[in-house]
Amino acid sequence: MGFLKKLFGGGEPKEYVDKYGIYFYVRCDNCGTIVKVRADRQHDLNSTDDGYEWHKTIVDNRCFRRMETVVHFDRSYNVTNAELSGGTYVTEAEFNSGQ
Repeated sequence: MGFLKKLFGGGEPKEYVDKYGIYFYVRCDNCGTIVKVRADRQHDLNSTDDGYEWHKTIVDNRCFRRMETVVHFDRSYNVTNAELSGGTYVTEAEFNSGQ
């Protein structure tokens, strides 16, 4: 019986852990919509001398204005500098309260 549970996924579902994602929350300066954005550590980051760099054009689903961001990370994936035009960074709590 234990074999069938393993085969068909019986039992308690396991919570998915995103070990490669780095999440940012951005509010559009024009309409105020908050967007959740994911940067993949394996595919989205460009290697630099000091660590990593991430370029992204973010578009919300209300006014469709472009928000350009460049984020710099150290070798441990900690944010060292973040620039954003057309929006502002917000916290996960602000994102969740707006949902």
